[in-house]
Amino acid sequence: MIHEKTSLLKSRNKSGLFFYEEIGVNRLFLQQPSDDIERFLNEVFVPLQTEHGEHNDLEKTLLAYIKNNKSASNTAKQLHIHINTLYQRLKKIEKQLNLSFDNSEDALKIQLACHLRETFFYLQI
Repeated sequence: MIHEKTSLLKSRNKSGLFFYEEIGVNRLFLQQPSDDIERFLNEVFVPLQTEHGEHNDLEKTLLAYIKNNKSASNTAKQLHIHINTLYQRLKKIEKQLNLSFDNSEDALKIQLACHLRETFFYLQI
């Protein structure tokens, strides 16, 4: 538990004391078994990988899209792609994951997966 909190501090580029309230949504996952989190992440990200298991454009696109608060123009700029290419990738992501970005439950699932993807790896260090 202490190791997980220390890793969480590192992931947030903070040191010293950390109030429990400041952990935010991550406090919901401190006691969650890492196997459960890993299974959840695999459900979302494995279908976006190539046959060789490599990370590809769909995963990068999804992470960038969510990090940019679902702004298509900002995401396209960040990825250095045409906006139509972005829309094609987003449709492919929706199809491969069998979800819709317009569905609030699906959107929450994707946002949570992307958030955990960034923080979970730090919790495993």
